[in-house]
Amino acid sequence: MTSNMSDTNNHGEEISDDAYATLIRNEFQLDSLGERLQKIENETATMKDKWRRGDEIMRDFTDSTKDTKVNQPVNYVTLAENV
Repeated sequence: MTSNMSDTNNHGEEISDDAYATLIRNEFQLDSLGERLQKIENETATMKDKWRRGDEIMRDFTDSTKDTKVNQPVNYVTLAENV
């Protein structure tokens, strides 16, 4: 049995029902993969932003302790205000 499926870009060529079903199934799977890839990209961007902010906080923290000498007491209240 054949079908003329006008939405398959076959320019009017007839294809079997099985072939059409396979095309539709593969199209659905590709759409699902596209959605999953988009979610992964969004999560990756979120994690990169968190890592960047964490790096900035660590940099600020280490910069605030550079002038502290080993034998000097650390003012943790001031240090906490800078972080």
